[in-house]
Amino acid sequence: MKFTFSFRRVILLIQRYLFENISRELLFWGIITLIFTILDHRSFVIIVLFISGLIYSLRLNKELLRGTNGMHFLMIPATQTEKIVSNIFLNTIYHFSMTLLAYSIGNLLVTLIYHVILKIDIPVSWDLFQTSNTVFVNGFMQVIEQNVFWQIFGLFAFSQALFTLGSLYFINNAVFKTVFSLLGIGLVLFLFQIFLFKTIWDIKYLSNAIFPMFVMITDSTIPAIVDNAITIGSYLLLPFLWIVGYYRLTEKQV
Repeated sequence: MKFTFSFRRVILLIQRYLFENISRELLFWGIITLIFTILDHRSFVIIVLFISGLIYSLRLNKELLRGTNGMHFLMIPATQTEKIVSNIFLNTIYHFSMTLLAYSIGNLLVTLIYHVILKIDIPVSWDLFQTSNTVFVNGFMQVIEQNVFWQIFGLFAFSQALFTLGSLYFINNAVFKTVFSLLGIGLVLFLFQIFLFKTIWDIKYLSNAIFPMFVMITDSTIPAIVDNAITIGSYLLLPFLWIVGYYRLTEKQV
């Protein structure tokens, strides 16, 4: 089969979804903006980002791949690649960008309310992607500011891809089945990690292995080749999930 891909068809797929759901989109993002106007703390915004992203992703996949709408979506004259790209754009880039827009508008509204109603001037806070770490250098305490934009976006994209894949594989109760599957995989990896500690450091009791594993695995104790493999694997995991989702969508194609 000849591979074809058209950005124009991807844009049309995105436009189709947004035009058909314009009222609900405006209501959804209006509520998110109102929430950020009332509660704009950095941690709360990030929690809302991930929870709303999960809800949005599951709702999107349910509408596109279930029932009458799903049948219509699968029969649209576009390739599976174009459909999965439009899906990724909507539940990852679009949702992330709209959350930032809602956060920005909410921040400005808070400042405006304080200035106009309470007659208090407060600075607009843009610390969503800023973290502060306190370190001691030569006996003096220093505060280091770090931008974590790409870390948050990467983690968000990973969670969206993970639950998108779950919604493609599980027909009902996709959230619970995906979480249960992750817990099962995590348990297997945990037992494997305990096995490594038993063979490498001769730890005989589970209680003695749980806490040291967070301390003993550092950049100085991990071999360079293992450290590089973990880093490369973390970068490849996201496209791997997208590719698996693509093949799952191919199986559903009518």
